Amino acid sequence: MRRVKWPVVALAGALPLLTIFSGLSWAKTAVATASYPKLHWKGTITMGAWVFTPTAPGKPVAAGQTRQTAFLALAHQFEHLYPGIHIKFLNAQYGNNPQFIITKAAGGQLADVWDAEYGFLNQGAIPQGIAVNLAPYFRQPNPYVAGNRQWMSYMNRNTLAISRAPNGNYYEVNGDYIATAFYYNKALFKKAGITQIPRTWGQLLADCRQLKAHGIIAGAERPYWSWWARLFLPNYLGVNAVKRLESYQPHTPTVTALDEVIGYEKGILNPLTNPRVMAWWPVAKQLFGLWDKNIVDTPVLATSASTPTGSGLFNAGAHGNVAMTYSGSWEPGLWTGAHHPLSTLGSFPLPSIAHTSRYATNLRTATNVGGPSGGYQWSISSPRADNSMKQPGKFQAVLDWLRFISTPKADQAVVNGWNVTLPTFAGSKPTAANAPLVRSMKQPWYPVSGLSDVSTAAHTQIFNLFQEYITGHLSLATAKQQYANILQTTAREYIAQHHIKLSQYK
Repeated sequence: MRRVKWPVVALAGALPLLTIFSGLSWAKTAVATASYPKLHWKGTITMGAWVFTPTAPGKPVAAGQTRQTAFLALAHQFEHLYPGIHIKFLNAQYGNNPQFIITKAAGGQLADVWDAEYGFLNQGAIPQGIAVNLAPYFRQPNPYVAGNRQWMSYMNRNTLAISRAPNGNYYEVNGDYIATAFYYNKALFKKAGITQIPRTWGQLLADCRQLKAHGIIAGAERPYWSWWARLFLPNYLGVNAVKRLESYQPHTPTVTALDEVIGYEKGILNPLTNPRVMAWWPVAKQLFGLWDKNIVDTPVLATSASTPTGSGLFNAGAHGNVAMTYSGSWEPGLWTGAHHPLSTLGSFPLPSIAHTSRYATNLRTATNVGGPSGGYQWSISSPRADNSMKQPGKFQAVLDWLRFISTPKADQAVVNGWNVTLPTFAGSKPTAANAPLVRSMKQPWYPVSGLSDVSTAAHTQIFNLFQEYITGHLSLATAKQQYANILQTTAREYIAQHHIKLSQYK
């Protein structure tokens, strides 16, 4: 699953975690009562905590950041448990930055623990030998969780499946999930007389019409191609076609750019030969036709190719009374940051799109936009990448620090403090506003983006084309021919660049 690109936002309304979790008293109790491993190594463990880097007490929070306290509390507890060990948090440059990690590793100066997306670790962006293979330790008990027999036993199964490297290794502990959904203003729904969330696409459209009838803007969001393609396209293709796409590279747990290029050449994703590929476009257009046209028709150049922008309900004051948007699990933080009470924000997943077309299927695709690529993903440096790891006993100390911060309660405290993603360990709970999205973490992913992820040029061209169709500037027939031309050029360039031999794929 490719990382969902989310905007950097200020979540100033997030409550301090020490208040939410009563001073992390669970950690104090554990220290006092549990029997933990003895560590003889003494020294400093360094950690690049990225978005979770603790904010120094009394220091103002920079624009676009959230005050972080959970890791600082955890570090104090660990230091109390093991006198002589100090946890030092480095700057936030380690997050999602392969080149920075490679540069630091080349000099043997990488942090002991750091953040990286599993795709970077598994697909060569971060070379093998920099991160320790954690698979053997995943099968051992986590001594900081009472009664635990295997560390991995409470990790999310979907996350484990998708973050597993082709060689069977695990290079990170992954404990959060980006989820997307429709977020809505409960007060405006009530004003329009809507008492239940929509369960079908038809009910969603009916609610939009009912909101408009009461003088309320039903919704506001850009028609971000990649998101809507992932929601609709796999459903219209059907599960057998999606599994065929996945089968071109059986060692990868999702549909890749190569899979899609092959699928285009085999006719699965060619709109001129397979009517399912674009049959969902008019269905998506129905929704945007009922939403704020000022947002929908904003020129594409107003946004980057990777970051969708719309009003967001948190910014509703600038666009009138907006009842809903399709956004990510960061929306509650934006909502409270704009001084709206969280109790007035609700969410619901993509309603069933079965029966929206003769090509629609029963495949549920609400999970396809999102995934385990947030910020809570921790790797341990090898001695080659971090000279200090050569010290006798240090690896065990670093491993135990990682185990200590990778319990369900710690996961919940740290992730909810960011207020952007959902904690994934069994036993952890998300914020109340994101609680309805938990189910999505347990369902399989079938993301197919229609070749828009093959290259930046393809993404921009398809994004533009989709928006021109949605806003009525192109007919479906014209859009189909132009889309086919983009796909043909994109596929040919990819095949030539990567020296793909199509004959080896059936």
